[in-house]
Amino acid sequence: MQLSLSRGRSLLTIVMRGVSRLNLLLAGISAATLVAATAAVFCEILSRLFFGKSLIWVVEVSGYALLYMTFLGAPYLLEKNRHVAIDIAIEHLPPRLQTPLALVMALFGAAVCLYAAWYGLVVTLDQYQFGIRETTVLAPRSYLLTAVFPLGMFLLAIQFVAQAGACLKR
Repeated sequence: MQLSLSRGRSLLTIVMRGVSRLNLLLAGISAATLVAATAAVFCEILSRLFFGKSLIWVVEVSGYALLYMTFLGAPYLLEKNRHVAIDIAIEHLPPRLQTPLALVMALFGAAVCLYAAWYGLVVTLDQYQFGIRETTVLAPRSYLLTAVFPLGMFLLAIQFVAQAGACLKR
């Protein structure tokens, strides 16, 4: 019995290490996307300044970049506890209440993210199946834009579950 339990823990450790590496990779892609979007906006400014012409694709691509940056970088930030948190009320609670509240909040966050990931996956698959395109200048296939949402939300759910597990160990 003890042997199987230790294997389960080591398997969980391996899986979480893999998720952590994936989060780091996606955060790197998010950072590269930020740099590329910034460079594109800079080129847009230079084009308007020196040539009097606008690069019509820059605003659209920058919007898509914001979507990708958000959902690719968020799981890493949550894993490292670098996300935005309003904890002024929690800090003033007695220490014996802080951990149970953190557990409930982590489980609630996981549930919301799992639901959002499921719904996002359904929408993405629907867009893929019907070949839906955006009604913009570049007209990309919609699923290429929305696919990042269920991925990011699923990885966020995993991080919330990990936070809940950490609360149970305290």
